[in-house]
Amino acid sequence: MNFAKSMATCLSMLSLALFAKPVFAEGLSFATVDLVPYVLHDDPGGRLGLMVDIDNAIAERMGIPVADEVLPMARAIKNLERGLTDCVVIALTPWSESKFQPVAKILNRFDAAIITREGLSITRIEDIHGLRLAITRGSFADSPISSDPNITQVPTNGYEQSVRLFKAGRVDAVAGSELSIFYYFAAEQISREDIGGILPIIHASLWLHCAKGQVPDEVILRLQETTNKLRAEGVFTRLLKRYIPDDFS
Repeated sequence: MNFAKSMATCLSMLSLALFAKPVFAEGLSFATVDLVPYVLHDDPGGRLGLMVDIDNAIAERMGIPVADEVLPMARAIKNLERGLTDCVVIALTPWSESKFQPVAKILNRFDAAIITREGLSITRIEDIHGLRLAITRGSFADSPISSDPNITQVPTNGYEQSVRLFKAGRVDAVAGSELSIFYYFAAEQISREDIGGILPIIHASLWLHCAKGQVPDEVILRLQETTNKLRAEGVFTRLLKRYIPDDFS
């Protein structure tokens, strides 16, 4: 009787192991948003991009293969909605919480901000009334800065152009993702002493999200545990420092 029970237990454990193995053997599909510095193409220093580094760190620690597809923002989100992609690292918002499954926090701060030129302090949006603000086309559609008639908007094609206008003195301030702006500050050799102030206007944190009902619960748990450990060990913070200057991190 005991032998029969032991055999039954062994067979049960074996079947569970065999069933669970393909979940990890097949790996996961990640989407990475094709924006600098989340993804870098032909970087002289061989860097792949912050989000690529984050995805790789999670995959390596878990010991599973991850297919990382670089996509425009709209398509990355659409693929996650349709279940064509398993996971993506994006800002945590009420919208993302309703559409996807937040798994684990990556970075505490993932803010958008207004950054002013040297000598110009800023503690509120009104401080740039009557001044020129570089802002990427299509961004901040629901923000007061995009509709404030007292701000002279200077539309740009992206953060690189915004920062170059800022460095050349053709605008008084630049608005956008702190991470992207700071990356281009480093590229243009702009230090903390070269700017006036930083006013966060959108507060967010960076999270790993997965498609709802797409990834098995046991894999979600592994992703959560792995990501939390990497964050606690400071791995993500060290990766971040590869892309932005120390005085801005």
